[in-house]
Amino acid sequence: MPEDKIEVIYEAVDHEIFKPYRGRRLIDDPYVLYVGSEHPRKNLPTLLKAFKIVKKRGFENLRLVKIGRPGGREANFRKSTINVIKSLGLQKDVILTEFIPTELLPAYYSHAECFGLPSFYEGFGLPCVEAMACGCPVIVSNASSLPEIVGDAGLKIDPSSVDDLVEALHRVLTDNGLRQEMIYRGLKRAAEFS
Repeated sequence: MPEDKIEVIYEAVDHEIFKPYRGRRLIDDPYVLYVGSEHPRKNLPTLLKAFKIVKKRGFENLRLVKIGRPGGREANFRKSTINVIKSLGLQKDVILTEFIPTELLPAYYSHAECFGLPSFYEGFGLPCVEAMACGCPVIVSNASSLPEIVGDAGLKIDPSSVDDLVEALHRVLTDNGLRQEMIYRGLKRAAEFS
C-alpha cells in the first residue's frame, strides 16, 4: 500500500470529561498516580521500588495511588502486587482503589504530583493521554507506543531501570519549573487526541 494512502487515526479521550479538575481533593497527601492493571507487562513492581526510594529522600508523606482492577481475564495479579508491597514495607503508603468511575478519574489525575507508567509494552497508553489532558505530568517508559503518544510532553525512562524512574520522579517532585512545563506541554499534546 502506498504510504501516502495511509493515515494513522489515534485513540482519543473525551475532553469534556478529561480536563483539569479544580474541585476538592480526594486524597489529602501528595501522591504519585498509576492507572491500569497489575499485569506483568505494566511493570508495576519497578514503580513501587522507585517510589520507596523517593520516599526516603525527604518525601515521607508521599503516597502511591493505584487505580484499576488487578488483572484481565487471564489472571488476577493482586497477590503478586501485595507481595511486592509487603516486601518493600509500603502497606501504609500504597492505596489500591480498584475500579473508579470515569467521571472521578479527572479528580485523581489533576491532583496527582505525577502519573507513572513504566510499561514494557502498551498497545496505545490511553491513561497517558487522560493524565496529560487533566494537567498531570507524565513519566513513561521509552518502550512500545508510549514515546509516540507522549511526544515531548513527558519524561521517558528505561523500564528496566529503577534508577531512571527514581531520577524522573525526583525531578518532577522537586523542579517546579519542569513540572509547569510538563503540564503545559501535556495539555497541548493531549489536545491532539480528539
